[in-house]
Order: sequence, then structure tokens, then C-alpha cells
Amino acid sequence: MSNDSKRRAEFVAYFNKAYGGDRQLFLSESGISKGRATQYFDESEPFGERAAASLEKRLDLEPGTIFKSLRVVNGAAGNANNKMGIPVVGTAQLGDDGYFYDLSYPVGHGDGYLNWPTKDANAYAVRCKGESMKPRIRHNEFAVLEPNHPYAPGDEVLVKDQLGRVMIKQLAYIRDGMVHLDSVNESFQRISIEESEIVAIHFVAGIAKSALWREAT
Repeated sequence: MSNDSKRRAEFVAYFNKAYGGDRQLFLSESGISKGRATQYFDESEPFGERAAASLEKRLDLEPGTIFKSLRVVNGAAGNANNKMGIPVVGTAQLGDDGYFYDLSYPVGHGDGYLNWPTKDANAYAVRCKGESMKPRIRHNEFAVLEPNHPYAPGDEVLVKDQLGRVMIKQLAYIRDGMVHLDSVNESFQRISIEESEIVAIHFVAGIAKSALWREAT
């Protein structure tokens, strides 16, 4: 099942439970346009993470209420209680073409934890390799991600697309179904990706030095 189909299935399940399958009730209580609501049900339409998060916000719901799949990133569960610290779930490795490639670990086989304060129960971290974000992010430092934190143009974000590419970039803007991303390192040009091809956009809460890392016990 694709990510779009998974989010659509989660929406339909919530819709049937909360509104009894009544589209008119959903429209009147949510204030969502008929055209937009039709897109939520249409299998031929994309159902991206940003659209899912916006819908939960529009309905005044806690993140993950409808779309539980948003709580899971790269196959590893988010930090449920932060008692152990923020889990390092993988590595963002820079390739020759300027993209990172996802080298995430299997569930239960992460790369230790970071001592980092956060209010996001699903916060996680990735180890960064390469120079595309230097001097902001240096080789072998950690990017701390908060999936439930909103993001806006100018923010640093982690983006993962359907090809498995993982990027830590600065969000320039989103317009006409395209997401435009900049690199701090000017040797890498702005890139643009269709919103429908994006699996996840997560807010970069900060950059952690290796001194904050510790092994799993």
C-alpha cells in the first residue's frame, strides 16, 4: 500500500467513525469545500503528509489522531516517553548527486540516543554525513527532528521522497503543488519536488554535537 493510500484509508476509517459516513455532515462541521473533500476520497489524487497534517489542524485534532502513520518515520517508532532520550534512527548520507540516501536501521536496531530536551513525543534524530549543509550542519553531527512541530518558509526541514532520497534543506516555499528547497551550502542549487512525491516533511528542531550522543544500554 502506498503512503497516499495508507493516509486515505486512515482518513476514511476516521470519517466513518466520526461522521457515520455522512459527507454532508462532514462538510458542514469541518467547513471544508466540497472539491477538497472529494480529493480526500479520490484514489487518483495525492494525499501527502502536509495535506494530512493540515486536515487534523483544521479539525482541531491532536497530531496523529487520524493519521497514525505519521507517527512512524523510516520504519522506526518515535520516542514515546523521552526517558531514554531521543532515538537516533538512521543516517542521512550525502551521495554524488547532492542527495542524501536513507540508511535507516531496522526497528529495534537504532544507533543510540541523544540527550536533548523536547516536548514532541515522536522526536527522533539522524546522523548527518557529507558537506551539503556545512557550516550549519557538519559531518557526523546529528539533526534533531520534531514531526509534530509546524514548519514554515525559512525553516530547516528533513524531506523524504518516494525514491528514498532524504534531504535536510531550508524550505523556500510551497506553491502550485511544488516544494522548493534551498541548501545552506551554495554549491548545491535550489531543488523543486512535486508535493505528491514527498513522503514526509519534518521540522529540524536543532543540531546536536556528538558529545550529546550515547550508546543504547
